[in-house]
Amino acid sequence: MSGTGRNPHIFPQIWLLLIGIMVFAAFVALDRGYFDAVIEADRSRLSILIALLFLGASAHAAWHIFAASRRIEATRQFGNGSSASPADPAATGPMDHPPALEFVQAFANDLSRERSMITAARDSQTSNVLEIYADRLRSAVEIGWYIVDILVRLGLVGTIIGFIMILGTLSGGADVTADNIQTLLISMSGGMGIALYTTLAGLITASLLGLQYMVLGRCIEHLIAELIFLQTSEPLAQDLS
Repeated sequence: MSGTGRNPHIFPQIWLLLIGIMVFAAFVALDRGYFDAVIEADRSRLSILIALLFLGASAHAAWHIFAASRRIEATRQFGNGSSASPADPAATGPMDHPPALEFVQAFANDLSRERSMITAARDSQTSNVLEIYADRLRSAVEIGWYIVDILVRLGLVGTIIGFIMILGTLSGGADVTADNIQTLLISMSGGMGIALYTTLAGLITASLLGLQYMVLGRCIEHLIAELIFLQTSEPLAQDLS
């Protein structure tokens, strides 16, 4: 039996729940006209770039969450001995293996190959293979957190652009008097809208995307735990001995 939770698809379910809440909130914001207000006020169009980057990163997180979930289930099947020997490529044809099972088979094959090439103790060589796979799996999470940081930075860039426009209005206009102060405030509102709305868009999308990559991070760690269990399981240990 595996040492982790029994439901391998809990992480896709959590992601779907988060997306459902986000979609509902987006429909409410669209109905209230919030999106139209942001697009109209943000003349820099940075908020649109932030939204597109958020959607693309959400798709990236979803793909890796569902892929890792399938790999968790495949790893458990091999660990429980319910599949053909993963260290024997000739046991089944390549068309019989979905991508998740091929991933586990490649992991087991690498363990076997390292054992045949290196005469050191098994623990040292298997930990090296596991470390390589763990680093590859965690790379998707690292990319995700980098995108989260970019969203925050884009919001700050919008803030700077907005204040530059405000300063341009103050420095290029006439002297402030009681007669033209209303016109001056209207001119300043364009830069203030860019500064506030882009910052708001960056913070909201970064927070929502961070939740998704937090789910992905936990899913990847569960998959790594299953790989650790697999390399010490009795069926695989017999294949590698």
